[in-house]
Amino acid sequence: MDKKTYWWRALIVLTSVSLLGVAYVMNGKSFLCLEIISGPLFIMGLTILIISIFLFFINDKIFLKWLRFAGVWIILSIFAIAITPSHSGGILSFGGPSKEDVSIWMGALFVILSLAKIIWDSKKQN
Repeated sequence: MDKKTYWWRALIVLTSVSLLGVAYVMNGKSFLCLEIISGPLFIMGLTILIISIFLFFINDKIFLKWLRFAGVWIILSIFAIAITPSHSGGILSFGGPSKEDVSIWMGALFVILSLAKIIWDSKKQN
């Protein structure tokens, strides 16, 4: 493992743990804006932590491919969460997904697609 990619992997773990910590602290506050932000932050931190466990067992070339994929995915996730309304309105609250729903779905898709990409690239390399 190259020293440069090792530090990137350690940074990913530290980022995910810090996101989980910030979301936990923010969730205890009584401000509505903090409650809206803490849910998606917790989901994003949890998904990155799950993937980072697998990142320590792959080689550098596959890690760099995954890092590019993750950068694009995080930008798309932030955009999707930002344009989603905070409350689902409509009759009987069936107006559409909320920010928390979108963050859960984007996080789950990120874990599934990341693992698929890591496995696919590992098999392709061998």
